[in-house]
Amino acid sequence: MTRFGIEEEFQLLEENTLVPLPLGSAARRALPSGVGTVGKEFLTSQVEFSTTPVLTLSAAREQLRAFRLALASFARDHGAVAIGSGTPFGIGPEASVSTSERYGTVARWLGHIVDEHHVNGLHLHVEVLDDEARVRALNAVRPWMPALLAVAGNSPFADGRDTGHQSWRTVIMRRLPLTGCPPHFRDMGHYRATVDRLVTQHVIPDLASVCWAARLSETYPTVELRIFDAQLTTEDALLCAALGRALVESAADMDVPMRDGDAVQASLWAAAREGLDATLVDPFSGDLIPARQAVSLLMQVITPALTASGDLAFAAAHLDRILEAGTGAQRQRDAYAEAGIPGLRALLRG
Repeated sequence: MTRFGIEEEFQLLEENTLVPLPLGSAARRALPSGVGTVGKEFLTSQVEFSTTPVLTLSAAREQLRAFRLALASFARDHGAVAIGSGTPFGIGPEASVSTSERYGTVARWLGHIVDEHHVNGLHLHVEVLDDEARVRALNAVRPWMPALLAVAGNSPFADGRDTGHQSWRTVIMRRLPLTGCPPHFRDMGHYRATVDRLVTQHVIPDLASVCWAARLSETYPTVELRIFDAQLTTEDALLCAALGRALVESAADMDVPMRDGDAVQASLWAAAREGLDATLVDPFSGDLIPARQAVSLLMQVITPALTASGDLAFAAAHLDRILEAGTGAQRQRDAYAEAGIPGLRALLRG
C-alpha cells in the first residue's frame, strides 16, 4: 500500500452569526500535540491539522477524529463553531492574516484579494518516491479532477447568502494564478523549469505558492491533490483520501488520452457550479457526459487499487451515500432551508 497524509483546514466562527473569529492562535496553544501536527494557517480564524504519513484509512480516521473532537470542544468553550467547510457562511470584517514573514509576503502579493480570501481546503499527499513516476501520476489525475470536485463540493455559502455554487471555494481560488488544472508536463525537468520561471517572473512569490488543484509537493515526495473543499465529517474526508490515493496509485496502468487543459478547466467550473448535476468531459472519449457517469467511470478505473488497499467497500458505501443524500454543499443547503442559522450551526457542529 501507498502511504498518504491528509491536511485539513478549519475555520472558527462566532456561533450566532457564523462569522469568522480570530481564535486560531488560541486554538493551537490549547489543542493537544499528540499524533499529527496542529499548524498555523493563512488567516487568524483558521487552524490546520496534518496527519502523520499513514498506510490505512483506519489510522487516518483515528487521528482526524481525535483532532476534530478536541477542536470542537475548544470552540464550544469559546462561543464558536469549528467548521469543516470550504467557505464560512458569513465573512464580516476584512480577513486578518496570521503573522509570519511568508504570510506577509503572500498577502502583499495578493493585494485586495486577501480581504475575501476565506477558503478552507483538504489537501491529500500521496507518496510517489520516483521523480518521473510522480510527474506521470500528476499528468494522469488531471482529467479526473472534475469528477473528484463534483463529489467533494462543500462551500455553498458566502457573505451570508447562497452563492448558487456547490464549491464557492473553487470560484474564489480562480482569482489566483496557477489554479485549477495544471499543464501536462513532459518530465520532472519540465515541471521544475516551469515553476522556477513563474517565480522568476513574479507570477508567484515562491514555490510553495503553486496553487494548481494538483501539484508536486515541494516538501515531500508526494503528489498533492488540492481539489477538495474542507469536508463536513471525518468520513467525508476519508472518502476523498480513498478516492485520491487510489487514483494516484492507478496512474501507472492508466491509458487516458492527454486532455486539453481548457477542457478540464471548463469541467472544473461546471463541477464547482453544479456538482453532481454538472456535465463534464469524459476523460477517455472527450465527449460530454453527466457528472454521475464520470464518477462511475472513475470508480471503474480505481477499483483494482481500492481492492488492493482494502478500501473498496468503504469507498463504494460512502460514495453511494453522497450520491443519494447529497454532497456536503447540499447537506448545508438542506440544513439552512429547514432551520436557518441554528440548523446550519447544528450540522457544522455535528
